[in-house]
Amino acid sequence: MKLVFLHSSDTHGFMLPTDYQNKENYDAPIGLSRVSSAIKSEKAKYGADNVIVTDAGDCLQGSPLASYTHSMDDYSGLSKFTDAYNEVGYDARCLGNHDFNFGLDYLAYYIDNNKAPMVNDNVLDAETNVPAFGREYVIIEKQGVKVGLLGITTQYVPHWEPKEHIEGLKFVSAFEKIKHYAKILRPQVDVLAVMYHGGFESDPVTGEATEPHRGENEGYKILTEIPEVDVMLTGHQHRRLNLVTKNTAIVQPGYRGEAVAEVILDIDDDTKKIKEMSTKLIDTKDYKPDPKVVNIVKNLDLNTQKWLDQPIAQLSEPAPIENAMKGRLEGAPFINLLQQMQLWFTKADVSATAVMSEVAKGFDKTVTLRDILLNYPYANQLCRVKLTGKELRHIIEHSASFLEKDSDGKIKFLDRWITPKPQLYHFDVFYPIEYEADISKPVGERIQNLTLNGKPLDDNKTYYLAVNNYRAMGGGFYPEYSVDKIDMTLDKDYVQMFTEYLTHDKITVDTKKNYKFY
Repeated sequence: MKLVFLHSSDTHGFMLPTDYQNKENYDAPIGLSRVSSAIKSEKAKYGADNVIVTDAGDCLQGSPLASYTHSMDDYSGLSKFTDAYNEVGYDARCLGNHDFNFGLDYLAYYIDNNKAPMVNDNVLDAETNVPAFGREYVIIEKQGVKVGLLGITTQYVPHWEPKEHIEGLKFVSAFEKIKHYAKILRPQVDVLAVMYHGGFESDPVTGEATEPHRGENEGYKILTEIPEVDVMLTGHQHRRLNLVTKNTAIVQPGYRGEAVAEVILDIDDDTKKIKEMSTKLIDTKDYKPDPKVVNIVKNLDLNTQKWLDQPIAQLSEPAPIENAMKGRLEGAPFINLLQQMQLWFTKADVSATAVMSEVAKGFDKTVTLRDILLNYPYANQLCRVKLTGKELRHIIEHSASFLEKDSDGKIKFLDRWITPKPQLYHFDVFYPIEYEADISKPVGERIQNLTLNGKPLDDNKTYYLAVNNYRAMGGGFYPEYSVDKIDMTLDKDYVQMFTEYLTHDKITVDTKKNYKFY
């Protein structure tokens, strides 16, 4: 028989085929409604008795519709939001790190109203060390073949979330828990699959390290050291992966519902052993939106569009960013405005930020919620971090390590920050500190003429840095950051902050460039 897995991940609340940049455009090649159509089509093709449908999380946060749903006073929006995911017909799911962004009450409602079992092996109750929600595993039988499903998420969630969002929870190694449960489940099933909101720290084929091995992604370790696993249904890195290696089928379906991942196992009818396995990605752009999903979220979407067009503030002059890449390398008024806002809220000495969106355009004179969410789509909080001048210099040096010169002497980002997954949201720039970086020099020795208010940075002096909680808690492999250095955390998200900052008084946008890479 043929056993088919259909897998989604990282839809990030994009229900309909729109990214909300243009309110008239509903032709984008993304969205849960297209995912649903693709899954239902494949399910009909192979027969429901041969298909298992899974999802690996990051559903609650990321789209303007998700932000609007969270902004509502009750759970009526979240109820519809959850209904849309239920309509897809999942057999099992696990959570992603961004599903914790809106706190535990919000998450609990979502879990409780999911029709599919939530499988969770490594998010534990801190006191009892047992899974804090969901089931440890599920066994699904298809045509006499028993399939075991485990579910895990990246253990790095505490590095990114404020403590009140994960209070009472303990996140442990995905590898260790899969190793433990694989021993228990494998003897009971013919096929063992793992839903993992996490990716690969090394290339699955060559084993070459693709990022520091700090535990955020443990896919390669699971692949190579837990032979009981037949299928890895992954997410988190927003990669498009489909391959078979080391007797294991591996898939990851990209971002925002751009694809559905498919694993096909050819299983011997008598022995129930896997004879052959194959994988592919099904682009959802080739499928019309599922009218049932569209109908469920129709009013949510309509109200989201109205919500997005609310004018928030009037600026005396625009604060544009010509394009994300140029802004990172040369600076832009919008980046300065974001830094100015972070300094205003924290009263810090220095601010750090990344360009958070590849489609960021900055602000015109009239600023709407749509502008804010398109330029800063993450549900981060703002922190103030206490550092010495020496520690701050190390952080700035690390950011300069992202860059290299090509054969023509042009500054560009190292390939490892572009592929296999673009990670330029890790590249921070700093303000109002002035600095230059000589990219021809060795990493760690690049920063030149580093001054604050006209004075050189003092290695032994204490400085306060304004930065989002993702970075302050260690996100991005930076040196020097740690939870104990966080001096304060602001209980507002960036939409709230922009709204308050841009309306508190007349804002003068700083248009000067304070850093240079050469």
